[in-house]
Amino acid sequence: MQRIPEEKIDEIRSQVDIVDVVGNYVQLKKQGRNYTGLCPFHGEKTPSFSVSPEKQIFHCFGCGKGGNVFSFLMQIDGLSFVESVKKVADLAHIPLDVAISQGDSSPGNKPDSQESKMIEIHQLASKLYHYLLMETEEGQEALQYLLDRGMSEQELDHFEIGFAPAHASTVTTFLKKREVDLALAVESGLLTERDDGEVVDRFRNRIMFPIKNDRGQLVGFSGRLFNQEDGPKYLNSPETPIFNKRNILYHFSDARQEIRKKEEILLLEGYMDVISSVSATFSNGVASMGTSLTEEHVQMIRRVTNRAIICYDGDRAGIEASFKAGTMLAEQHRLEVFVLQLPNGKDPDDFIRSEGAEKFAEIYTHQRLTWTAFKLQFFKRNRNLQNETDKIAYLGEALAEIGKLDQAVERELYLKQLGSEFDLSMEALKQQLQQTVVVKPKPHDYGGPPPESYGEYPSYEGDGGPVYEQFSFAQPSGVPSAGLTSEKRLLKYMLEDRDAFIQIRNLLEEHQTDFYHDNYKALYTHLIGFYASGNDANPLALMDQLKDDMARNLVSELEMMTVNTDVSIEEYQDYVQSLTKSSIERDIKEKEQALLTATQQGDIPAALELARTITTMRATMKNTP
Repeated sequence: MQRIPEEKIDEIRSQVDIVDVVGNYVQLKKQGRNYTGLCPFHGEKTPSFSVSPEKQIFHCFGCGKGGNVFSFLMQIDGLSFVESVKKVADLAHIPLDVAISQGDSSPGNKPDSQESKMIEIHQLASKLYHYLLMETEEGQEALQYLLDRGMSEQELDHFEIGFAPAHASTVTTFLKKREVDLALAVESGLLTERDDGEVVDRFRNRIMFPIKNDRGQLVGFSGRLFNQEDGPKYLNSPETPIFNKRNILYHFSDARQEIRKKEEILLLEGYMDVISSVSATFSNGVASMGTSLTEEHVQMIRRVTNRAIICYDGDRAGIEASFKAGTMLAEQHRLEVFVLQLPNGKDPDDFIRSEGAEKFAEIYTHQRLTWTAFKLQFFKRNRNLQNETDKIAYLGEALAEIGKLDQAVERELYLKQLGSEFDLSMEALKQQLQQTVVVKPKPHDYGGPPPESYGEYPSYEGDGGPVYEQFSFAQPSGVPSAGLTSEKRLLKYMLEDRDAFIQIRNLLEEHQTDFYHDNYKALYTHLIGFYASGNDANPLALMDQLKDDMARNLVSELEMMTVNTDVSIEEYQDYVQSLTKSSIERDIKEKEQALLTATQQGDIPAALELARTITTMRATMKNTP
């Protein structure tokens, strides 16, 4: 394995802004000197993830993960250190002629994990399926079916679409010849085991759509029937260690950059809808895996955008699915939602193939419905508006929705539309609206937590409903002990200044004290080795050398701290003495517990000795400055 020189690593790191890299995965908002967003490493509804362009690090105050641009890619994409360096080098257009070995033991690389092997098996199968579709007589009927539906060979190549023959052992035999563990292939969902123990292909006589996770790793398939009615139209991979429909949106990893560029995501129902939308230059399209939108899907979406465009099928089921998805996005998670309704109940694939990309673009851009407008249309369904009872019921629902709007202009617009449609005066509608809408609480009445929306909290001023203001990012509450504060500050100074490291180390040895918390003690040990190797202070370079995630997370946490930079040796000494006091306090508590035990057991000599020791220790602590 070729080693990348430290100077080259420093050059590559310095040529890329971590904000740009992280921004491809997380929707970031500027907050003071840093950027904040929803953490991609754990589920959360309020942002605790911070990126510092000044320090070139990230840190989550929720789950504790942190690091530099390399460690971010290692964790988010499952890369080895060398792979992450190569990826950053590519982003910076810096040539890096380094071979990647499967034996790379850098932090974050897990070449032998079961999950990695399952992904490799799927990649092998995907190449076989695609070859069978494009290059064999056996796949000719499936290929012609796709071409007749208007798909091009370029689209088939881009989406790596394939064909699974009707034979029971095409993939099984293929994997056997490559000495793949068939039991693992069964566990991955690619093969299946019959009652008699025989292992056979799961997918047969189907057009195959490869499914990638949000990291771009191939983790499953969806097979579509095309020339028979026997069986479900789509057959997905079963739930496995690498595949769970709740966590996957088709095309999400490839769409992420376009979503950020357009600042909105296009939600579609099927794979063909996504493929057609991409051909129509709408590469921000994604689809759920034949299931309703889940909380996990919403969390993925919220990390990259605050706006969703729903374009489901125009039939009854599609309209109801649009309402369900929009309710989750707009009302539970406070995203901005629009709905596209295509003419004649067509689905996006059929519409784009028959009417063309330009017509779809016109509807997408100029005919999208606001969430309120869609709901008003939705509530008309199954109501006979010629019937007075149904009409009054509808007006009640419509006014309740209009009353939820924050902006007076919006309310006025929809009231005018209702008035025109039902020949009602604005005065009557406004009077009814006041009776319908629940009075919102005043500021002093609000005692709950902020709404679980992205970076906002309510201010109940004026008569237009809650006005949402920008959040102020803050670390979790809780006052650390004096000893913990001293440990953090000493380590931060040692991280950022080699001379400070030498001075503080001398003080620790002089006072015969050490760091108490294991993570801090471990980082101190790493620092000793780092500086002993002749390195200057460089937290980013130190992160690259740390194989311990906890130590790397601690470095990012310390780097996010703001401390006084003009520090004297006397201040270092105060912190070291604080460590000494904390150590004595912990020893006293241990002795007090031992004294209680000795007293309860009637061991008078031991109790007297412990009492004398505690008195001496308290006197020592009192005399410690």
